[in-house]
Amino acid sequence: MDEPRSVLRPALEPALEFSDSDLFWQEHWKKFAWGLAALVAIILAVGVWKFWSARHLAAAEASYATAGDAEAWREVVAKFPGTVPAGNAQVQLAESLREGGDAAAAAAELEAFLQSQPQHPLAGAAWLTLGELRQMQGQNNGALEAYRVASSDFSASYAAPLALLAEAKLLEQMGSPGEARAVLESVGSLHGDTPAAMIAAGELARMRPPAAGAL
Repeated sequence: MDEPRSVLRPALEPALEFSDSDLFWQEHWKKFAWGLAALVAIILAVGVWKFWSARHLAAAEASYATAGDAEAWREVVAKFPGTVPAGNAQVQLAESLREGGDAAAAAAELEAFLQSQPQHPLAGAAWLTLGELRQMQGQNNGALEAYRVASSDFSASYAAPLALLAEAKLLEQMGSPGEARAVLESVGSLHGDTPAAMIAAGELARMRPPAAGAL
C-alpha cells in the first residue's frame, strides 16, 4: 500500500527535484549576468580606447612629420599634448630657439617639456641640453643639477656619459678639480665602452699633477 502524501510537503518527481547547484544558480544568475555584461563593457571600452589612441598617435606622427618651423611645432604640441611626437616637436622648437640665440626661451621650452613628459625618450638629451643652456646663462648650479639628472636618471642613454664630461669640465672651471677628477673617473667605470671614456681618460691625464722633480 502506498504511503500517503503529506499535505505540507507534496511529493515531487525525482527528475523535477532541484540540486544545490540549481538552487544556487536560480538565486545568483542575475549577479552573473550583470558581471558578464560589465566585463563585456570593459572589453569594449578598452578596445575603443586603444583604437582611438592609435588613431590619435598616427595623426600626431603625421603632423610632426610635416612640421618644419616654430609655428608648426607649437601646433603639434597644442593639438597632441602628451604624445611622443608632441615631445619631439617641443625639443625641436627648443633647439631652433637655441640656434636663434635665445637661450632663455630655449631653456624654458625644455623645462616645460621635461615637466610634461619626464619619461620621454629624449628626456635624457633634454636634461643635457638644459644644462648647457643654463651654463651659457651663468647658472652654474642649475647646470650641474641638470647634468647630474641626465647622468643618473638616464644612465642608459647616450646623454649620460656626455653629461658627466660636461659636469667635470664645469667643476674644474668652478675651482673644484678634485670633484672633477672623481667625475671623470666615474665615466671610465660606468661607461667604459663609450668614446666618452677615452675623452675622460685624456682629461684625467691632462689634469694629473706633474711627477716630483719634473721640469
